[in-house]
Amino acid sequence: MQVIAADTAFVPRTRYLDLMERAVSAYTSEHMERYLKDVQRGGLAEHGFPRLCSNLGTLLAHGRMRDREGIFLRLMDECCRQIPTAHSRNGSRVGNDFSVKEVCLCILEIEKAKIFPKERTEAWRAEICKAVPKSTYSCIPRPGDKTAHNWAVFGASSEQARLFSKMGGDAIWVEHHLADQMRFFDDNGMYKDPHQPMVYDFVTRLQYALAMHCGYNGASLAKLEELMLKSAEPTLAMQSVSGEIPFGGRSNQFLHNETFYAALCEFYAAWFHRRGDVNTARRFRAAARRAVDSLAYWLDRPSIRHVKNRYPLETRYGTEGYGYFDKYMVTMGSWAYLGFLFADETVPEGAVVEPESIAWTTGPEFHRSFLSAGGYTAQFDTAADDHYDGSGLGRLQRRDAPPFICLSVPFAKKPSYRLDVTNATSLAILPGWKEGGKWTYAYGPVYSVVESKAEGGLARAVVRVNREGRAPLTWTNALSAEGLEMTLEGDEELAVVLPAFDFDGERKGTFGWTGPARNGFRVGFDGWSYVATGDGEVVDTGAVYGNRNGHYRRLEMRGGKVLRVHLSIRKD
Repeated sequence: MQVIAADTAFVPRTRYLDLMERAVSAYTSEHMERYLKDVQRGGLAEHGFPRLCSNLGTLLAHGRMRDREGIFLRLMDECCRQIPTAHSRNGSRVGNDFSVKEVCLCILEIEKAKIFPKERTEAWRAEICKAVPKSTYSCIPRPGDKTAHNWAVFGASSEQARLFSKMGGDAIWVEHHLADQMRFFDDNGMYKDPHQPMVYDFVTRLQYALAMHCGYNGASLAKLEELMLKSAEPTLAMQSVSGEIPFGGRSNQFLHNETFYAALCEFYAAWFHRRGDVNTARRFRAAARRAVDSLAYWLDRPSIRHVKNRYPLETRYGTEGYGYFDKYMVTMGSWAYLGFLFADETVPEGAVVEPESIAWTTGPEFHRSFLSAGGYTAQFDTAADDHYDGSGLGRLQRRDAPPFICLSVPFAKKPSYRLDVTNATSLAILPGWKEGGKWTYAYGPVYSVVESKAEGGLARAVVRVNREGRAPLTWTNALSAEGLEMTLEGDEELAVVLPAFDFDGERKGTFGWTGPARNGFRVGFDGWSYVATGDGEVVDTGAVYGNRNGHYRRLEMRGGKVLRVHLSIRKD
């Protein structure tokens, strides 16, 4: 069954410039001066610096931030001078793969606007033309390498941008690397970077999209178009009702996640519009708007973070070592620029026909399942990367509510990102059972989705919880406008672990029990409530866990051989 979406306004291209300006405005003039001095002393060590140059230059070309012209010229001169020979302090080339394309496209924007003398832009062009791929880019996979290398796609996209902008470029290099990395797409057209992180599926496909936008028409174009077509519906199915990309793996829960998703959707929208499929084009433009709208929760504040929590920046809470502010804040602007570049404003606004409910499961390499119905989204990971996530139900969100009030992302036992607490185990919303008088929990890759379907306003998934030497548990999940109804069935006393949001780094949620028998609880935050009820007793274990969003209390609903739990998110 399909429904007509009521909200059909799309993202104006100027809003992508607004996002770029918000990202660049997070860097004061003093900050930029420090950044410039660091690069002059130590070399162009990573892609944050050229991205800052490119974002600022593009904004200047569109009449914004004109008070930064002086510092921009010095940043850009240094950036272009170093690109052909860029080495970091340890002698490795880092950053060109990601950012040469952005510098090229920025120069085109500046030339179009004619805001600087031609001699200056020609000098920048001359420097970029000196770049030689084998000594400019850092990722050069060996022939037949069995490991995917997303950096190679970034580098090939940069070379295609050089060809497109007439700043050099090697078409043979582009073809070789784009074709080689196509070996790592699955049957759904998703890119299988090592451990299958969700970010690097979407953002790698975005690099292929940019190469196509920049005129790639090599021998692999037909195959690439086939892969992009395969991945179209999955791209829509995986977006949450909160506008977020799926959780899973590295570089997740940063603000740039939603700008690259929006940019990819704008590419698909323009592509389907050219093919004459207006409704699919509208669906992608609507998805881009949901992604962009989701950022308002994080950006409509005096000071902003680049990761989805409110911890002070200096703590680096929730970030990997490479995911620091200087690099990843401006990355939000870089992907917003691609949204600006790709957006087709001739796609007519009007009725968008969308599925009323969705039940979709990835291929086995990505091991994730999605339900959407009634304004809710649920996401399961049946075999999580334990450096970042926990297996089980790792997300339950409701449209317009704070995305993390129930759960946006699971908990890793030993996360590859920074926390201020120690997690005793991995964790998600997951089952447990009593064995030998002790409670045991389904922490690992013991799950299999045996049934998944969507009909009318209901999405349903039946999950088998496999147990060594014991009969499996049956975990039925039904999602509707009323929330998520879970039924766990087994042959002993059962439990469901229910993490309860506590602290985002700045503010605490309010917690309360819902009845005298402690058969439920409520968490309040920002005018919304997350409510859990059931036919068991809720036990507060006293444990506190951390994920990228903040702190959660570990609560458990414990009951009999059939345990029913209902989760909902409500406007107060």
